[in-house]
Amino acid sequence: MTASDLKSDPGAAAKLTGHMGAVGLALSVLAFSAPLTTVAGYIPVALMFGGTISPLIFIGVMVLMMLFSLGYLTLNNEVKRPGDFYSFISYGLGKKFGLGSGLLAIVTYFVILTGVPSYFGVASAELLAATTGIAVPWYCFTFACLAAIAVLGYLHVELSAKVLTIVMVAEVVICLAFGITVLQGEAAPTYSTASMVDLGRLFTKDAPFAMLFAVSFFMGFEATALFRNEVRDPARTIPRATIGAVLSIGALYTFAAVSLVWAYGGNVQSVATNAPASMFMDAFEKHTGPGFRTAIGLLVLTSAFASSLAIHNVLSRYLFNLGGDGALPRFLNRVHVRHASPAAASVTVSVAVVAVLSVVLLFGAKPEILYGQFSGVGTAGGVMLMLVVNISCLVWYVREGRHRGVSFWKACAAPVVSSIGFFGLITLIATNFHLLVGGEPGERTWMIYIIVGVLAAGVLLASFYEREKPEVYGRLGSWLPADT
Repeated sequence: MTASDLKSDPGAAAKLTGHMGAVGLALSVLAFSAPLTTVAGYIPVALMFGGTISPLIFIGVMVLMMLFSLGYLTLNNEVKRPGDFYSFISYGLGKKFGLGSGLLAIVTYFVILTGVPSYFGVASAELLAATTGIAVPWYCFTFACLAAIAVLGYLHVELSAKVLTIVMVAEVVICLAFGITVLQGEAAPTYSTASMVDLGRLFTKDAPFAMLFAVSFFMGFEATALFRNEVRDPARTIPRATIGAVLSIGALYTFAAVSLVWAYGGNVQSVATNAPASMFMDAFEKHTGPGFRTAIGLLVLTSAFASSLAIHNVLSRYLFNLGGDGALPRFLNRVHVRHASPAAASVTVSVAVVAVLSVVLLFGAKPEILYGQFSGVGTAGGVMLMLVVNISCLVWYVREGRHRGVSFWKACAAPVVSSIGFFGLITLIATNFHLLVGGEPGERTWMIYIIVGVLAAGVLLASFYEREKPEVYGRLGSWLPADT
């Protein structure tokens, strides 16, 4: 990349361009959640806590995310800027909380991006060793994954969208094929359909933890507004993609959970506890026949790769927007002349992830720390951001929205209900953080303090800009003029 490849006019706002439709945008953000990887490796963790009632818990989480989406889309229609959480929170709660939330979003997505390629590397090394007997260090695959992502992230977003669409379709086909095959067979002898709708089981002590993990599976859909300037018709595309993403991922994961419950019956919780890693594959081979393990293993790898690419694209656009208003170095706001991509921000993300991984390797940290603990920290940060967005929507509604005929149900009632849900989840995270990141109770609570500290640091940085650089402070959250 050379300086001539980038354009950044300090006197005018740099803008990304594109013509993605609702389907392409929805699939691009859905790839964030890595559906096949989630079904194979993480839904068993939810089943470990929820057992046969887990499908109902997934439906409940989908409803929670739909309620969140109503307030989120209300702000999207009002703000009309591509900063996503950063712009939305700045609009409702002010520039200081907006910048704090923007930095928290960057840290949240960064730690997740550091973890997912590490999982890709470990899974690749294990698959190669199992099929050929050749042992290759996991980090070789991880850095190869990051190199490919760096190239795709540097190019136009629609190329990434095509790659993500292909991978997503393959993942969905496998998940649906698994479910259909299982449900066409006989249910496990210990299975009773009544156990999946027994509402009393929702009030057991373990059910809330299943909900906590289920929420983490939806991460990514909330980034649709970041691509505002890269879609065909923002006013229609973003709402359709957001709602479509929530409904699609909720339906797919609920269907997968039902299939696993059908396959294992009343023993599903015990199997999930004792053999979560092989649970999906064992059921798949039992109902579809042997010989698919390697193929599914390869698709799990492409799923993790697609997730890494989706997260990279999201993180690049956060840096791009924060660079645009001067909160971060302005060079991050440069747009590639030919590819119309946030090339400088994308390269910065790639370099930063490689640097952090290299340091981690030098200190001998195990990869499970990266894709285990880091994903837990990312989940905590994401839930906190969603709560703050809800509060931002409520404050804006009380201050302005109610006087302008904005829907009470979308801008007030829905955010109130979803705020209660997210506040409960944050309380659950704070008191049981070890379930997300491992270790003994209270051992890694300091990680939560880092999340809160990042938010506070952003508020302090905005206060500094207000006092020392008022021209930068004036641009926070609003560097790009709202479209009409």
